[in-house]
Amino acid sequence: MSRKEDPRVIRTQSMITQSLTHLMSETPYQKIRIADIAAHAQIARQTFYLHYGSKDDVLLDYINNVFEDFYASIEAHIVASAEPDSVIAWHLFNQWKTHSDFATLIVSADISHLVVACFKNYIARIMGLYMRNHEVILKDPEALGFIVDYLAGASWMMLTRWIESDFEYSLDKIAKLYSEITRPGILKILTQGGEV
Repeated sequence: MSRKEDPRVIRTQSMITQSLTHLMSETPYQKIRIADIAAHAQIARQTFYLHYGSKDDVLLDYINNVFEDFYASIEAHIVASAEPDSVIAWHLFNQWKTHSDFATLIVSADISHLVVACFKNYIARIMGLYMRNHEVILKDPEALGFIVDYLAGASWMMLTRWIESDFEYSLDKIAKLYSEITRPGILKILTQGGEV
């Protein structure tokens, strides 16, 4: 059994994550110390460091799990359809709405840099999946980096506004809006081989 599948590891990591998110609801993120997280989780600091290198790593682990769920929910759609529609955007926004308490804490903690870095990784992965399955060859490979950066920043900014509005705009409307804004330009670049 791998370390990631060990029930004790999963339980300890869950306790650490729950402790950090609980503390984030009471204390500004920047003021939370590892000792605070360990005390709240009722574990030794050494146990914390056995699982994570920093409190940022705890959040990144949680964010990556959210993104893994998102990726799993859209992978078949991307492979099957060369014409991405609002289904992908719907799944993106739905994942964050499903984790609304966590999303609200992330926005209030002002740690956008962590989320945007995760977005970049997953958008690059999604773009790679799309390009491989639909035989897209970029004539200008450097353009992909700009596309990924644009989508990561735009995605996070739209999500942030939606989270701050307490998800007031309907899920279907935000997904359609996001798709209508991003899809035409991205598809045009991809169908032209990345040449601008």
